[in-house]
Amino acid sequence: MMKKIIKLIILALIILRPNNIFAENVNSIIVIVDELSIKTVEELSLDKCNLGFVNLKSRPPYSEEGLYLSINTGKKLSLKDIGKKDIKINYLGDILKEEKVSYIGDGKAYFLVRNKEGNVNYSEDFIIYNYSWLIEKTDALLNKSDVLVLEYEIEGDKNKVDILNKYLNSYKDEQIIVLPKTVAMKDKYLLNRYLVPIIYINGKNSGLLTSLSTKREGFIALEDISYQIKKTYGHGKKIDIGKPFKFVEVENPKKEFENIYKKNMNLLIIAYLFHGFAYFSQVLLGIWILKFNKLNKGIYNIYAFTLVNIFTSLILGLFEFHKTFLPYLVIHISISYLITRFIIERQIDLTKILSILTYSIIVLGICLYPNMIYNSYIGFNNLVYGARYYGLNNGIMGILLVSSILSFFSITESVNITIKRLIGLSIFIINMLVLSTYFGANTGGFITSIILFGIMVCVLFFSDKNNYRKLLLFFLIGISIFALNIMIDNITGENTHALGFFYRLKENGIYELVSMASFKAKELFKLTILPPFSIVLIFQIIILKNMKKTIINNEILKKEAMIIIITSLIGFILNDTGIITLIYMINYLVLRIISDTKTVE
Repeated sequence: MMKKIIKLIILALIILRPNNIFAENVNSIIVIVDELSIKTVEELSLDKCNLGFVNLKSRPPYSEEGLYLSINTGKKLSLKDIGKKDIKINYLGDILKEEKVSYIGDGKAYFLVRNKEGNVNYSEDFIIYNYSWLIEKTDALLNKSDVLVLEYEIEGDKNKVDILNKYLNSYKDEQIIVLPKTVAMKDKYLLNRYLVPIIYINGKNSGLLTSLSTKREGFIALEDISYQIKKTYGHGKKIDIGKPFKFVEVENPKKEFENIYKKNMNLLIIAYLFHGFAYFSQVLLGIWILKFNKLNKGIYNIYAFTLVNIFTSLILGLFEFHKTFLPYLVIHISISYLITRFIIERQIDLTKILSILTYSIIVLGICLYPNMIYNSYIGFNNLVYGARYYGLNNGIMGILLVSSILSFFSITESVNITIKRLIGLSIFIINMLVLSTYFGANTGGFITSIILFGIMVCVLFFSDKNNYRKLLLFFLIGISIFALNIMIDNITGENTHALGFFYRLKENGIYELVSMASFKAKELFKLTILPPFSIVLIFQIIILKNMKKTIINNEILKKEAMIIIITSLIGFILNDTGIITLIYMINYLVLRIISDTKTVE
């Protein structure tokens, strides 16, 4: 009996133990440099280090202090958020009050570990770029504190790089993070204003950095830095946005690091080119219809070609041809041209074959081999912009939903109602699964897919019945599906973005909801009114208005159009880049309309 009691006591102590009991006994040094180019990283001689990239984008108005504040709190903020009464900010300086924090430098990087009052425990408010002086001051401050921020201006000076190299090797058994405060001039091209290298040293691992925030080899999120420091000393919480660093061991970290950068920059160029071409084709179609009030076969071929490009991009995502830009471009365009020509010359139903193939490959890709999606221009998550790291972006989310709708209507043209209902339920349940946190990880898309599921249930089961009770029931089912998804995340310990938001909502109250909604609304408004999105949207409205009669005179087409338009508007409202969802869904709808040979002359 006594043994059982002792076991229960031990078990209770394990469950109820404070996090900081198992905190690591290690010093942490955060080195903030003015800039850190890819070339400089390669020149550093470090025995063991982990390399990666992080996006420095915080909240507008952007500032150096805002960047440090975001790293400090583990939440993207701007300088104007300091002192707001309705915002709860937990500063590292307050969280690490027992461990103490210190600073060396003559700039603003102390913001990175400041407390609520704007202070650090110990500091040297100047710096001498001398190895012995740096070691002496670092040792003195680390004797009094566990966390030190060193602000180090390289200024393109090779001597300073050598001193920094020697300094890092002197403390290689401690936890060191090296982070630049801005993009190096050598790497600042193609609108890259935020993506920078990051170095992590702990004396153990050597490879590439990653985290559950990004789920991408070689990338971590800005919020992860704060969490890594807090976790080191046992202060990590569920409400934190960031996740701990993880490491992927590779034989040559520097080579892999450089390859990751090149591949992503190449894919960024490819994405801009093909997205631009897709937008151009819609404007071209709109102008042609306005001028001639009819559709030319050549314009139709160009429009079809742009959507075949999406399918081709997904197929090529199985490989890594984008390592080299020009060969990829030639292969991609050639394959798309041949597919388009083959389908049109043989008078195959382009909308039917394209929607079914595209839908199938997106579902299989995100479930079985996500890199196929990420390596395509349409599924590429713009890591330079920093809005999303993994899962389905809002463009491909829209394509998934619209292709599922078109596939459903194509497949069920001539089947009985029972089979039609089974196929419909299967497709639109698959949508929810694919967009859930386990695969597509797109919360806005997941909610949109739930609403689409409800719409299709109404169409398939209640189209001729005015039964509000059943409609309410399916609305409640939709809410239950979303709640179940969150509950499963909680039970399995998968601290997803959606679950983390609910934790923060509980901790910080209504401000968390208002802050998130306000930011996303501003981003949505900004993207919607800016070219090229605003221009494309105007021409899409023109195209649909001119094809109104074609839609109204075809009952099946009218039903498809209504479902696609409603779903696209919901996707538009629920996502900060929802304008891209809307544009691509309408893009496919227009293809569906103009694929009728009667509209092409």
